[in-house]
Amino acid sequence: MTYSLDLEVQNLLASWGHWVLADGTGLGYTSPMAMLMRGHVVEKSKPRTTMFITDDEALKIEGLVTILCEHKPLEGKILRLKYIDQMSDRAIAREYLTPLKYGEDSDKQVSSHQAAQLIANAEGFITGLIISKSRHQ
Repeated sequence: MTYSLDLEVQNLLASWGHWVLADGTGLGYTSPMAMLMRGHVVEKSKPRTTMFITDDEALKIEGLVTILCEHKPLEGKILRLKYIDQMSDRAIAREYLTPLKYGEDSDKQVSSHQAAQLIANAEGFITGLIISKSRHQ
């Protein structure tokens, strides 16, 4: 049961990340007028497929992520890098955690395993908040 709940939370967070990037429209694209105003910038990333999430659900997840960021700022930032910026564990370790821990010019590297562990901690925190909120309703 825990495994399926973890996957469900990961899917929910992926949908929330997609919702954030879609500016809350849920459409996954911007208007033609906005594209003209921006000079028709073509996105090079592949389209993301996620489950549908309503604005109300996305706002609830946003609230939970805000709580995470208040209590565990590092995990909150990493969760955002993972689900909004779609960075891999390796990229998070190399581009964010390594400079944070060792400085910009260090030869040392933070392993992707450490990034994956922080992401798992953040997902677990969100899962705990969801369970806690469902019990109090």
